[in-house]
Amino acid sequence: MQLTSRARRAIPLPLTEDQSADMIYPDDLPYSPRLPRKSQFDVCDEGSMGRGIRTKVAFGRGSVIAEFTGQFTSQILQHTLQVTPTSHVHDPYFIGLLSHSCAPNSLLDMQGMELLALCDIPAGTLLTVDYALTEDILFRQFPCDCGASNCRSWITGRREKVNAKGRRHLAKRQH
Repeated sequence: MQLTSRARRAIPLPLTEDQSADMIYPDDLPYSPRLPRKSQFDVCDEGSMGRGIRTKVAFGRGSVIAEFTGQFTSQILQHTLQVTPTSHVHDPYFIGLLSHSCAPNSLLDMQGMELLALCDIPAGTLLTVDYALTEDILFRQFPCDCGASNCRSWITGRREKVNAKGRRHLAKRQH
């Protein structure tokens, strides 16, 4: 896998011990001052939803929440997000942990390698994205109970049909 990030135009390394300790990403990935930091975000356990990312600081609508980085791969893996139809960025540290919502509070700019705020996001908020906006095919389809008025109840990639498990799930919800 090839490393990727806008962070290549970054600050010279090595980082100070304090800078390194504040980083969410491991030291072997490219560095940028706009990469997420532990002082800005909590990687937390969200119960049945798995791990998620909560803000420790507020972000205004339209602002860049963070840049992200990772490794390019042609494979669809858990914690990968699609960059082009044939390439994905593997990031099990930050963007790969973003929770899904059918009414998300953030948006992934896969070409700019940035996470953007779709609304004002107060401190303590779980960051959410709609996977169907970036993924043609998901690693695994899954049920959704995000509570949004437009909740689709079963999440697929934008180019895939609901699988058999999803059809059963949706049929149960209609009764």
